[in-house]
Amino acid sequence: MSTLETRPIPLSRPALPPGRGRRRVPLAWWPVAALSLLVVAYGTAYVVLGERMYPPNLRESFLARPWGIYTHALFGSIGMLTGPPQFLASLRARRPGLHRAMGKVYVGSAMMVGLSGLYMAPYSFGGMVTHLGFGGLAAALLVTTGVALARIRGGDVEGHRAWMVRSFALLFGAATLRIEIPLLMVLHQGDFLATYREVAWLSWVPNLLWAEAWLRFRRRPALAAPAAA
Repeated sequence: MSTLETRPIPLSRPALPPGRGRRRVPLAWWPVAALSLLVVAYGTAYVVLGERMYPPNLRESFLARPWGIYTHALFGSIGMLTGPPQFLASLRARRPGLHRAMGKVYVGSAMMVGLSGLYMAPYSFGGMVTHLGFGGLAAALLVTTGVALARIRGGDVEGHRAWMVRSFALLFGAATLRIEIPLLMVLHQGDFLATYREVAWLSWVPNLLWAEAWLRFRRRPALAAPAAA
């Protein structure tokens, strides 16, 4: 005759090792967030200080269209502030309501940046090269943000995330532009015209290419594990 053994039922789950079960912030997120905050401060200064912030070569154009540059700076700052947190998995998992609210603010801001950019592009310093460069950036920002919005409304979460990566990569051109201008000025020995014509494209095209490469890398199928002998 067999007897039944009774075992105590554990009242709590065993503790996870340190670092397990938590969603860590990717290291690359921190410099992106830091540069975004610097752009937020710079854009806010444009709105608050006005023409005192205008670069000499761009001053005439900005003074002729103050509401264009104010709109661009204000909503660009809001977009750069709300964009980086959207890529935190911990925020999406723990505070989905906040994620959606910030997403709506980001989408609205990015759209306003795109529209004001399209308005300002034909008047940009540097001629047709910069008109097309900054105009292309504005149009691409409108398209990528619009597709991201359409995807989430259609229930395509993965598609939405991919297009949001493209959208923010373009908006992040506000940061890369300010990094590249002093470097190009040195390269061109102080020639602002040559610098501005190049940065009209270099500030965003490499960003978009990087975003596409990163998205393709993420979609790459994992290598199959070798079969046991």
